[in-house]
Amino acid sequence: MASELLVVAGAILMAPSAEAQDLDGLKRAVAPAMALSDEEIIELIPDRAGIYFVGCPNCSGGTQENQISWTIERPQEVFCRFCDIRYPNDKYPDDQVLRVTNARGDEHEYPYWDDADGYHHFFQAKGWYLARTYFEDTALRLGLLYEATGEVEYATRAALILKRFAEVYPGYLVHYDYPFRQKILWSGEDDFPYPVPDFRAAKWSWWAYSDISGDLLRAYEFVRESGALDGAAKQLIEGDLFRGMVRFVYNYPPALTNMDPTLLRGLITAGRVLGEPDYMHEAVRRIGLLVQQQFFADGVWREGAVSYHNQTVRGLGILADLLDGYSDPPGYQPPDGAAPFQNMDLNEQLPILKRARRIPEVLRYPNGRVVAFHDTWAKEGLAPTDHTESMLLPELGHARLGRGEGDGQMQTHLHFSGGYGHQHDDVLAMTLFARGQERLGDIGYTHTRYRSWTLTTLSHNTVTVDGTDQHGGSLAAPSDGSLMLFVPGDDDVLAVVEADGGRAYPDLDLYRRMLIQVGAGEDAYVVDLFRVEGGSRHEYVLTGDADHAGELAHAQPTSTVGPMLLPEGTEVKLPTGENTGGEAGGHNLGYAFLRDVEELAADEEWTVTFNSEAPTPGAIRVHGAKLGDADVLYSTQAPSVRPAGEDDGALDRHTMPVLVHRREAADAETLSSAFVSVLEATGETGAFIDRVERLPVEVTGGDGWGLRITWDDVVVDLILIGSEAQTTVRAEGVELTGRLGFVRTRKGETAEMRLVGGTQLKAADRQLSAAGVIRGDVSGTMRREVGDRVDALIVDLADASQAVGLAHLADRAHPSPDLWAIVIDGAGFHHGHRIVSVEDPVTGERVSGQEAGGSSADGQVMLVLADDPGYTIDAAGGRQAYFPGREWEGVSRVEIATHAQWSANIGSAKLGD
Repeated sequence: MASELLVVAGAILMAPSAEAQDLDGLKRAVAPAMALSDEEIIELIPDRAGIYFVGCPNCSGGTQENQISWTIERPQEVFCRFCDIRYPNDKYPDDQVLRVTNARGDEHEYPYWDDADGYHHFFQAKGWYLARTYFEDTALRLGLLYEATGEVEYATRAALILKRFAEVYPGYLVHYDYPFRQKILWSGEDDFPYPVPDFRAAKWSWWAYSDISGDLLRAYEFVRESGALDGAAKQLIEGDLFRGMVRFVYNYPPALTNMDPTLLRGLITAGRVLGEPDYMHEAVRRIGLLVQQQFFADGVWREGAVSYHNQTVRGLGILADLLDGYSDPPGYQPPDGAAPFQNMDLNEQLPILKRARRIPEVLRYPNGRVVAFHDTWAKEGLAPTDHTESMLLPELGHARLGRGEGDGQMQTHLHFSGGYGHQHDDVLAMTLFARGQERLGDIGYTHTRYRSWTLTTLSHNTVTVDGTDQHGGSLAAPSDGSLMLFVPGDDDVLAVVEADGGRAYPDLDLYRRMLIQVGAGEDAYVVDLFRVEGGSRHEYVLTGDADHAGELAHAQPTSTVGPMLLPEGTEVKLPTGENTGGEAGGHNLGYAFLRDVEELAADEEWTVTFNSEAPTPGAIRVHGAKLGDADVLYSTQAPSVRPAGEDDGALDRHTMPVLVHRREAADAETLSSAFVSVLEATGETGAFIDRVERLPVEVTGGDGWGLRITWDDVVVDLILIGSEAQTTVRAEGVELTGRLGFVRTRKGETAEMRLVGGTQLKAADRQLSAAGVIRGDVSGTMRREVGDRVDALIVDLADASQAVGLAHLADRAHPSPDLWAIVIDGAGFHHGHRIVSVEDPVTGERVSGQEAGGSSADGQVMLVLADDPGYTIDAAGGRQAYFPGREWEGVSRVEIATHAQWSANIGSAKLGD
C-alpha cells in the first residue's frame, strides 16, 4: 500500500512515510485500475455521494452497519463479509427509489430496500461510497509511483481520476450518514445550518471532519507538473474540488474535538499544496484553541478515554510534523494582524503536548495493555513495564496504587473522573492487575450491540444505587469525583487513595471509596472500603477477567435465581445495534446482562474467588462480610465482550464472572452501607491470607472500622480507619487518631507501623505522631508557563506553627513518601498537587525543618509543586488555565494529610515517612 492507514479509535490517520512503501506492492495495488480504459474509470467513479453505514439484513455478524464490502473486480455489486450474500438480490431487492435534486439541478436516484420497520438499506450507495474511496486511494498510489519512477502513465491515470472527481464533486448531495439512523439526503436548495449536529452533515465522507481529501491533495501535488494536466484542468481541480472542500467545512465553527486533527491535517495539506497561507494560519489558530481548551492540566485529553487521547495526541503530532519549519511567503500579512510564521515549531509553542505524550506510558498495565476505562479499546498497548509505582492524574481523576517488579508487579486503579464525552457511568470504579493479568477489569470500548452493557454502572467495579446508573456528567452538570486522600508509599508496604463520588449520585448523602494496597512479602492485598449513605438499595459489584473465560469459585450453598437478575416474568428486548435501545420492563437494562444467576448464602464472613483461564496463573480471592440480615450475594455470568471482537454474532459465546452484594432497606428507611472487602491477589502457590476478621471498634468523633488480617501463619496486619482526621478508633489494644493506622506484627513482635492523616497511632510500647491534616487558605499561585520562577501555591496556614513541620515533611533529604496537597477551589472541585519543597514567598528561601523566618513565621508559605497547578488564584477567586476552564469566586482551601512510619529494620519512627 502507498498510504498505510492507522485506525485509532475510529479515526483514520495517514502514516507520514507513505512514500517509503514498496514499489512492487504499489504496482500490484494499482494494476486493476491501470487495466481499465479511461471510459471505464470515468464510469466507475461515482457521480453522486455514497452511503457508508449500510448493514447486512441477512446475518448478525459484524457491527455498526459495517459488514458490507466491494471490490473493483465486481464493481456493480456489494457483498457481506460474514455471510457472503451479494446485494442487490431477489430476497433484498432495491425496489424503492429516493429521488433528490442536487445544486446543479440534476436529479439523483438512490435505490433502496426497506425492512419491516421502514429502515432504508442503500446497497448500491454503499458500493458508490467504497468505489469513491478506492479511486481516492488509487490516485495517491499512482502519484507515489509517478514520483518514484517518473513514468508518465501513472501521472496520466492519476490526473484522469482527479479531473473526474473535480467534475462530479460539486453535484454531490450533502447527507447525514450515521449507524442505525435513517439516512438523510438534502437537496441542493438546502443549506447550512443542517438540522443535525455539527459535522454530521457531510458531502465527501460520512463525517465532515474527513471532507478535505488529503490523499487527493497529495496525489495532485505529485502529478501537477507532470504535463498530464493542462491549465484548465488544474483550475478545475483546485477551484471546484479542493477549495470547494475547504469552503464546505468552513461552514462549521471550530469544534475542538478529538477529530479536529483529522480535519486540520486536510486543511494544512491544502494550504501547502495550494500555496494558501490563510489556511495554515487558520489551522494553527484552531490547534491553539484545541490544546489550550480541551486538555486537562495534567495532560489528559478531556474525554479521559486513552484511545481518544491517543488519537488526538497522535493527530496533533502529525500536524506538528506537517507544520515543522513552515514559513509564510515573503510579504504575506496574516488576516488577524499576527506576525507571519517563520520556521514554525509547534512543539515549542505548546508545552502541554509534552505532558500529553506521557499519558499512554502511565495508563498501562505491567503487560503493556492499556487501562481501558471509558471508551478505550482494551487491546491497545505498549511494551511491558519493568516496575510499577503509584501514580495520580489529579485533574482527570484517576489514581494508581502500584508495587513490584517484573512478574511481581501489581496495580490497583481508582477512577473518579467526570464525563466529558465517550464516558461510562463508572465513577469510583476500580480495576486490579496482578500476576500478569487484569483480574478485576473494565470492558472498555465496543461498537457491538452490547455497547449499552459496557456503559452501565452495573458492568463496572463500583456500587450501583437504587438500580439506576450514575449521572453521566457534562460541563453544565459535572459528575467529577473529588480526591480526598493520596499517599503513594515508597516501600511496597502501604499505599492509599480515597475519592468521593457524590456528584455521580447527587441525591445521596455519601458515596465514597478508599483503597489501601498492602504488600505482604512478595504478595499483596487490597482493602476496599466503600461507604454509601442514602437510597434504598446498594449493590457492590465486582467483575472478573474480561479477556478470558472464568468462574466465581466458592464453598457457599447456592440456589438458582433465574436466567437474569430481573424479577421473574420480566419481558426483555436486547439492543440490536450499538445505538439502538433495549427494554427490561422498566428496570435498568443492565440487569438483563447479568445471567445464569445463583444466590449464595451470605455468611457473617464469606470468601469467593475470581478464577480465569489467563495464561499466567492467578486469581482474586474476595473476603467479604455480611452487613445486615437482608444482605444477598449473587453469582452471575455477563458478556465479557472483548473476546468477541467487533462481531455481534460472537457476543453470547464469551462471558466473565460477576459478584453482586446487594443490600436493601426496609420500607421507608434510608440505607447506610460500609462495604469492607479484602481483595487477595493469589498466584501459582495459591492463597496466602489465613484469615480476615472484622473487629469491634470503639469510636469517637466520627465513624471507624477495624480489620485483622493474618497471613503466612505468623504475620498479623491490624488496620484501623477513621472517617475524619480527628476520629479516634480503638481495637485490640491499638489506638488511632486520624484517617488510617496500620500495625504489622510478626510472631507477636511489632514490625511495621504507618499513620496517615492523623496525630497519633499507639500500639503496645510504640507510638507514632504526625501533624494530622494541615489546613490553610490559598491566596495565590505561581506558574512557570506564564513566566514565574516555579510552579507553586501561596498558602496562609491556619496554624502558623505548622510551617516548620510542613517544611520537614516536604524536605526531600528525608526518605519520605511524596507529600500531596489537595486544593478545594471556591466552586468545590478538588485538585491534587505533589509538594517538592516549602519556601518563604517573599524571600524565596527554602524553609528548613528547624525554624521559620520571614513570612513563614506568620504562617504564609509557598508550596513548590512538581507540576503546573493549572489555574490561577487571587483575592477575588480563581480560574483554570486548561480544561474545563472553570472560574470561581471566594476562598480556595488546601488540606495536606501528613503521615509517619516506623519499621523494625530501621529502628526509629520518622515524621512523614
